[in-house]
Amino acid sequence: MLVCPDAGFGSSKPVTQPTIRPHVVPMLKRLIRSSFGNALVGWTIGSVIALLMITIRWRVVDKEQVDRFMAEQDGIIMVFWHERLMPMPWLWPSGYRLYALQSPHADGRMMSHAIGCFGVKTVWGSSNRNPLSGLRGLKRVLDAGDSVAITPDGPRGPARQSALGPVAIAQLAGKPIVPMCWTVDRYWRASGWDRLIIPKPFARGEFVVGAPIFVETGGKDSLEAARDQLERAMNAQADAVDRARHGKTL
Repeated sequence: MLVCPDAGFGSSKPVTQPTIRPHVVPMLKRLIRSSFGNALVGWTIGSVIALLMITIRWRVVDKEQVDRFMAEQDGIIMVFWHERLMPMPWLWPSGYRLYALQSPHADGRMMSHAIGCFGVKTVWGSSNRNPLSGLRGLKRVLDAGDSVAITPDGPRGPARQSALGPVAIAQLAGKPIVPMCWTVDRYWRASGWDRLIIPKPFARGEFVVGAPIFVETGGKDSLEAARDQLERAMNAQADAVDRARHGKTL
C-alpha cells in the first residue's frame, strides 16, 4: 500500500485496492526461487528503478567537496536509513567500487541482481543468522580499499534505530563511517515497517554526504557510544535535509 502525501484533490471516494488472485502469489514465489526467474525479477526491478532515477533532477550538495573527500579515501562504510534505500545505488559515485551484504536466500539473490544493474557488488552473508561471516566478508572488501553499504536499521527495523553492525565493522577495519541521505520534493511512502520513501517521476532531489565518523578501539561501552553517536548523526542529517526541502521532517 502506498500513501501519497499530496493526494486527494478534494475527492472523498475511497481508493479501491487491487485484488490479487489466490494462485498468483504461489506462482510468483516459484518464479523467484528459480535461478532464471530470480534473475529476471531482480533485473526488472533494477531497470524500473533506473528508469525512474533518470527522470529525477538530482543535485549533490557541496559536490566539489564530496569529490575531493571520496578521492582521498581508501574505502568507506556508507550508511543510510532503510527508508532511503531505493535511489542509493544510483546516487553512489560510479567511479568507486561498492559492495553490499545480501542473504543467499531468494530475496537476497533477487536484490543482488537488482543492485547489480548499478554496478554494486555483493558480499554473501546474513546480518541475522550468521553475522560474523558477513562482517568478515565486509572487512575483506574494506581491507582491499573498496567501500561497503550498510542500512543500520535493516533488514527488519526498528526504523531509524541503528544496530551495532556498522560501528563493529568500522572498529575492525579502521575505516570511517559516512552517513549519506537524500530528499525529493515529491514522493510516495510505502506502508511497511520502514515506510520506504519512493521518489515520484520528474521530482527534484538533493543528495547529501555527511561528515565521517571514526570508531576508536575499545570494549562494549565504546561500541555502544559509537552506535548512539551514529544514530543521532543519521537522524539529524535526515531531519535537516527534509526540513530544508519541506519545512518539516518526513
